[in-house]
Amino acid sequence: MDLEAIAHNVAVLRERSRAPHFMAVVKGNAYGHGLLETARTALAAGADWLGTAQLSEALALRRSGITAPILAWLYLATNAGGAIAEAVEHDIDISLGSPAQLDVVAGTARALGRTAFIHLELDSGLSRGGARHEDWPALVAAARAAELAGHVGVRGVWTHLTWADVPAHPANTSAVAGFERAVREAHDAGLAPTLRHVCSSANILARPEFHFDMVRAGLAIYGLSPAEHIDPADHGLRPALSVTAPVVLVKHVPAGTGVSYEHRAITHESRYLGLIPLGYADGIPKGISGSRIVMVGGRRVPVIGKVCMDQFMVDLGHETSVRVGDPALLFGDPAAGAASADDWGSAINSHGDEIINRIAPRLQRVYTHGR
Repeated sequence: MDLEAIAHNVAVLRERSRAPHFMAVVKGNAYGHGLLETARTALAAGADWLGTAQLSEALALRRSGITAPILAWLYLATNAGGAIAEAVEHDIDISLGSPAQLDVVAGTARALGRTAFIHLELDSGLSRGGARHEDWPALVAAARAAELAGHVGVRGVWTHLTWADVPAHPANTSAVAGFERAVREAHDAGLAPTLRHVCSSANILARPEFHFDMVRAGLAIYGLSPAEHIDPADHGLRPALSVTAPVVLVKHVPAGTGVSYEHRAITHESRYLGLIPLGYADGIPKGISGSRIVMVGGRRVPVIGKVCMDQFMVDLGHETSVRVGDPALLFGDPAAGAASADDWGSAINSHGDEIINRIAPRLQRVYTHGR
């Protein structure tokens, strides 16, 4: 994990943003990069907000001593286990999109004698979190009543775009127009939110008119592509994560040798095979078989045979200088000739963010400041 790359990417994106506030999204253990290390690095580089999906991650940030504003948006609205109470006590902003959620958060704050700071979420088309347009007036009216009672303070209004990874899609323009109407309705109800936020990584780079008061950067701060047609390198972004493992066995096999389970791969001539001690328990997708995507001995070689739970094989060719202990680079910086996490995602008809979020806890994380 190259923390210098994360700091660099935050600085680049901060410079590109027209918004006065910048949220570094560190959900999912910072996309597998390490929650606390990434959060501290992003804040030092210019982020002034942190975003998590789960309250547990927001609370972990607070317990580590981080005092910057944090927004969390995914939780069970029953206060089970006291998580909402703990969030309110630790000054964590909470997203909500229904009067039922508001009742729980406001009731918790009332019981604590505190004010809970909230961001109202509009469902602009994803049909997941947030209030639909027809339910929005009831939500803002209830929020205003709770605010007048002193139980909540409405700090923000936000949405996440259905076509967030396709910035030019016309639905984004209409969704943002709907968002602006929702903001006006919130003002008409007597609310005065200071943070309007819509943009995730792709639209930070492509749609500056959507930046409003705050942008939320996720994939891009890790140097990953936030959209198919956006190459991070074109925007000066660098990948922060690389995965390496030693070659633990080099074996010569004759033509006609079956490799791994069910012999779905059979050598057509004599080959050298290299054994890599990572498998699907470590996050290596089974669908990567057959892809020429692992760098060993200065060149990319294909994965051969089925990926096993703890190991997989690569085809080193009919001649090789690779020896036991040599490093295999699974993915890293394309500028150095490595496959990227996005290349791995494409190989399994997915995206790089799925690849990095697969990385298992048992893989040792090593943090560096520059490669």
